[in-house]
Amino acid sequence: MYAWKRYYEGLNKVLNDILDSQEENMLKAARICAETTKKGGLIYAFGTWHSMLVAEEQFYRAASPANFVAICEPSLNGTREMSVLGRFESLYGWGNAIVDYWKIDPEKDCLILISNSGNNIVGVDAALRTKELGIPLIAITSTEYADTMKTKHTCGKKLKDIADVVLDNCCPIGDAVVDLEGLPIKAGPASGVPMYFLMSALLLQMEELCLQDGFVPEVYYNGHVKNMTEEAKDKLPWLKGVDADKHNRELLDKYYYRIKTL
Repeated sequence: MYAWKRYYEGLNKVLNDILDSQEENMLKAARICAETTKKGGLIYAFGTWHSMLVAEEQFYRAASPANFVAICEPSLNGTREMSVLGRFESLYGWGNAIVDYWKIDPEKDCLILISNSGNNIVGVDAALRTKELGIPLIAITSTEYADTMKTKHTCGKKLKDIADVVLDNCCPIGDAVVDLEGLPIKAGPASGVPMYFLMSALLLQMEELCLQDGFVPEVYYNGHVKNMTEEAKDKLPWLKGVDADKHNRELLDKYYYRIKTL
């Protein structure tokens, strides 16, 4: 079997492990986000490097909630000076400063912290500060992988030990799923797709819980719907007669002064 098909099988196993093990925590995490949404609060998400991409993927995009906020710290997003980023992630105080800067409201907001290892100091600092402020905290991480590591933070804890709810991405140890003949190291990164799935699934489940509670969440249309012909839109009942551009502009106006990066 070709490597790319073995990679598909490896990722499918990880996703099936998530389906088999994460339902209870998914519903708990979605309930936190649903209560945040119903209160008019914001759902914040933060990670460093590749984990930041998981947050960015959901922010201000088609089919995602308008009250979702990706905290994108430029110095930690992995777009430049990549080889030094690991040292930045190990600096104390930075996570505290990021949480404080965004002025997350413990009365109505919540925070999702994303880290495959859950062991970087910035993330643990952010988690500790979040709990200190009484902000509901969800973690997306790999619990099994984290258990194999020596704790880096002086508090002796990892992200999974601090969060109110942990969504385990079930990433295998080493973050790789494919053996290639002649290559002594495994290849095919394993954490990215499960992380994206968990984040999207969490927000989707949040929306369903809101609807079950009689509250309609605010979700963006795809920006290209405005360029579709009416004939094409008529073939899709949920787009028929929709003014997607007006809908999205109204949401943008509503949140523009609340979300720093809009």
